Amino acid sequence: MGKVKELESEMPEFNHETHKWDWKLKKLVELTPEELAEVARRKRKADLEERFKLLMQNPQYYRKVYPFQVEDLPTGRRTIHHQEEIDQWDRDDLDDFEQKVLKIEAAKKEIDEEAERVRPMLDRRNEYRKIDELLLEALAEKEENKAGKMEEYLKLRAAIKEKFPK
Repeated sequence: MGKVKELESEMPEFNHETHKWDWKLKKLVELTPEELAEVARRKRKADLEERFKLLMQNPQYYRKVYPFQVEDLPTGRRTIHHQEEIDQWDRDDLDDFEQKVLKIEAAKKEIDEEAERVRPMLDRRNEYRKIDELLLEALAEKEENKAGKMEEYLKLRAAIKEKFPK
């Protein structure tokens, strides 16, 4: 038991991002600065790819920054699909790729803020549509000098105004 603890204490700490196993020397060696830079570049690229993948789940964000492009063909015009445009990007130029991802993230934030701002108004409008039939019935009853449906409609309208303020 003591020998195992002794061997464990002699073993260096292994971190695959800073060390590698050298099969010729049969020991752990530190990565060279070039290898460390390559590891950092791969991590950065993987992070950018992941962020981009999440953003592209809704192509509306991409189209906000990069509008549709049209290609003239002898037979007519054709809209270029966003995936064709993306395939032409050089994703190994990380600075350029990061700028594109940041632009799309900014567009996402802008679109999401707009949707959040407009959402209460849309909810209110949708609730009013649900009681439109009651309004029509109330107007028909008003011609017959009955006010029961109109009172019910006004109560529901006040509840909607309270639930979904502007």
